Amino acid sequence: MVIPIHKVTATEAIVVSLKERIQGGEFGPGDRLPSEQFLLQEYAVSRLTLREALAKLSASGIIQVYQGKGAFVKSEISVQALDNVLIPMFPGRNLNRMKELEEARSLIESELAARAAEKRTEKQVAWLESLMIFEDEFNEDPEAYAERDYQFHLALAEVADNQFFLAMYQALYQQIGRFLVQYARSIKNRKEALERHRPILNAIIDQDIEKARSLARAHSGICSSYVKKMLINNGAK
Repeated sequence: MVIPIHKVTATEAIVVSLKERIQGGEFGPGDRLPSEQFLLQEYAVSRLTLREALAKLSASGIIQVYQGKGAFVKSEISVQALDNVLIPMFPGRNLNRMKELEEARSLIESELAARAAEKRTEKQVAWLESLMIFEDEFNEDPEAYAERDYQFHLALAEVADNQFFLAMYQALYQQIGRFLVQYARSIKNRKEALERHRPILNAIIDQDIEKARSLARAHSGICSSYVKKMLINNGAK
């Protein structure tokens, strides 16, 4: 039996090669890639082919191309690249995937709260406390509720001071946001729901790491229970 193989174009081959070189450490975060002329000699391809490859790497969030300066490896984690990975999962259309999203949220948010408790400064505490001031719109508008809920946990990600955690949480924005809007529409007192953040914040203020972790996990469990109800009502397993 002949097993079919997929031929790759020269553009795709350059993309793979440069990815491997970056991953291998030949070019690190913030490093400038070799000049266009040098890369043309290395890969023996046309200028159009090389530029297409660099454009693909740029679109993937791996490099940044500056006119007249060259191409540089991104020094920050690309939220865009992580978001593109998550697009095919469509948790908003698949309740089982939504359940998996909530499980992932529970793990991430509990660790964010724990790290925030460990690392928070007085200035950051004041910022977090400002997110606990609620206007009437949060009780009337499910989208306003969803945005404030997300912003509180995103703030914890920033206080946690870990670029990987922060990028992962930012990449989940669209997915989490859609779920939170659905959840907001199912509850009557949204300001009361947002108040559930306060015990987490108090544990962070007290720098009680384990308490912050357990409270954040219990908080996420409320949303997980909502997803389970949805699964039961829709006859899913």
